[in-house]
Amino acid sequence: MVFFSRFFAKVGIIGSTMYVVSDQELLGNGERSSEILQKLSIAVPAAVDQTAKYFGVKLPELPKLNVSPDKMWNTGIDATVSFFSAAPSKCTEYTQKGWQYIKNVTNKTG
Repeated sequence: MVFFSRFFAKVGIIGSTMYVVSDQELLGNGERSSEILQKLSIAVPAAVDQTAKYFGVKLPELPKLNVSPDKMWNTGIDATVSFFSAAPSKCTEYTQKGWQYIKNVTNKTG
């Protein structure tokens, strides 16, 4: 019973997250994401301060980011695609180097 409740809770969280991402068009271009990040950078600190005051907790100030998200958008995806596109040639290169090393080692001992 606990498994099903955890499963459905996770499915609900993932589903609602995907709905919000789709509804806010976050998977589009960097300009839309930059707008939303600007809204969040204003709303989140205010909410955190209000919550901290309510609970009587003093939090350190968050660091400021000097990076424009629309310039950094999909950098991780570009790096991942670049890695996967270079993987076959790198595997071939490393395999050839490995075989050459094994040949050199076996020729020295033989």
